[in-house]
Amino acid sequence: MTAAPLHTVVREPRQRVEARAPMLILLHGYGSDEADLLGLADHLDPRLQVISVRAPLRLDMGGYAWFPIEFTDTGLAVDYEAGDAAVQQLGQLLTTLQQDTGNDAADTFVLGFSQGGAMALGLLLARPQDLGGVAFLSGLWSRQAMPATVPAAVRGKPVLQTHGSGDPLIPLAAARACRELLQELGVALTYREYDMGHQIDADCLRDIRVWLTARLDGDASDLPSA
Repeated sequence: MTAAPLHTVVREPRQRVEARAPMLILLHGYGSDEADLLGLADHLDPRLQVISVRAPLRLDMGGYAWFPIEFTDTGLAVDYEAGDAAVQQLGQLLTTLQQDTGNDAADTFVLGFSQGGAMALGLLLARPQDLGGVAFLSGLWSRQAMPATVPAAVRGKPVLQTHGSGDPLIPLAAARACRELLQELGVALTYREYDMGHQIDADCLRDIRVWLTARLDGDASDLPSA
């Protein structure tokens, strides 16, 4: 698999704002593409400019990936070097987007689903000073991906983690282990579980919308108790 330049699709805000529009970057999961999450834009805060990114690796099975993975007898094998390279690509894209739009950490957010969630967290660790928060949906994060030293700017950053109790790809126990790792990073974590599989259901989507709108409005409060 050969990495390609990152292709993006943009959905302009549905509601005009006097200042610049806040920016939400979408990162899809393994085997999907930039169109997969784009429909979320219709259900999120109308002030958002939504930018969906296509992963750089074309898969033989169809779709795209951020880094290669392999299911083995001993578990999931991850190419961390390729993952780091994809994070660097995303960092370069983030720089370009923010230079073009004028956005900064006050109004730039990233939402990643499944493998895209790992990319969103990787970008947060690489560029915490440039992001206002990350939504980590049905994703997997590992001890091997944890930095030796957590950048100071990561601490207190808003992170929303959501997961399905019936997820057949990433078990709930793995999601709860990810929660512990995120707590070690010192982020302002909001964690929610839903009666769903490897997906974003209506309740999950509602909480994503509420969480993002609160960030846009400068509201540091958490979601209501489940």
